[in-house]
Amino acid sequence: MLAGLLAELRARAPRARLVVLSADPPATEALHRVEAVGRAPVAVWQAVRGARLVVCGGGSLVQDATSARSAVYYLGVMMAAARRGVPVAVVGQGVGPLRRPWVRRLAARAFAGVRVLSVRDAASARALRQLGVTSEIHLGADLAALTPRPDPQRVRRILAAEGLDRANARVGVAVRAWPGMRSPAEIGRGIRRVAETYGARVAVFPFDLARDREISEEVAAAAAGRVVPVPDPRDLLGVVGAMDVMVAVRLHGLIFAALGGVPAVAVAYDPKVSAFAAEVGLPGVVPVDATGLAIAEALGRTFEGRVVLRSRLQQAAPGLRARASTAVGLVAAVLSERDGARAARAGVPPNWTE
Repeated sequence: MLAGLLAELRARAPRARLVVLSADPPATEALHRVEAVGRAPVAVWQAVRGARLVVCGGGSLVQDATSARSAVYYLGVMMAAARRGVPVAVVGQGVGPLRRPWVRRLAARAFAGVRVLSVRDAASARALRQLGVTSEIHLGADLAALTPRPDPQRVRRILAAEGLDRANARVGVAVRAWPGMRSPAEIGRGIRRVAETYGARVAVFPFDLARDREISEEVAAAAAGRVVPVPDPRDLLGVVGAMDVMVAVRLHGLIFAALGGVPAVAVAYDPKVSAFAAEVGLPGVVPVDATGLAIAEALGRTFEGRVVLRSRLQQAAPGLRARASTAVGLVAAVLSERDGARAARAGVPPNWTE
């Protein structure tokens, strides 16, 4: 998501100074070549000071399904910006579920003052309306859709290094731990059943390199596959795009597969997963508690229908990119507007920025 947002902002507002809030600023700076600061409240308060715009982009940040911490933190960032008199742009955001009344009140207050409001799906727009938000809501798309296109040579090198450059079919997997899900071993055995039927190799991609590593290794062991860690989002997009089919227990695994035209089985741990699969025309959706056999059956059908499904995804992908790009365009328009106003006050050309 961050890679896509930065790429689009750099294209649309090349003179803007971009500063990212990060849990690991040095790693973020190295990977994305951007200035980064920590997420501690003091650091946020200082980063907001003097900013022309605060962009809250991407992900299911405002939800309290498992904990209120994420929602409170990001709503707090928005309100800190408002207190500083800095406009806020929300782009590619997933909103909800919000079950706690006090979190809903906090969200209603934070979103009421947002300058640009673009969500990634219709369910998020409905959630905002239910909060009483009356401002215009743009229906965009997940910012992962803007991930820069990969370098084909780099992708080929990664595939070769992982033994995935041979003639065998390839099954990709993106998995995360989730309450109620079957054991990693059962999921892996289901995937292995299909891989053996079609002579396919199995590659498990930990989309969150820290939190997904252990479960990815367990699934890979049961599926007779291998874990393939790919830190750079551009490379990951390319490697996922080289798969024949995917099994995704992560929304962004499903999105990357769709962008690459790769048919996928969506394990619906959240309604957003089913909604995205329906949007791009993927019929292979199983519940989060699906048995290994059910996953195998869905994966087998997906493999058999992969040619038709690939064509369907190739038609859907440009629309996702266009909607996400339009959302970032709204952000760039606010920056341009503020530049013009500051330039007029200072008596300098309208394109001047600090």
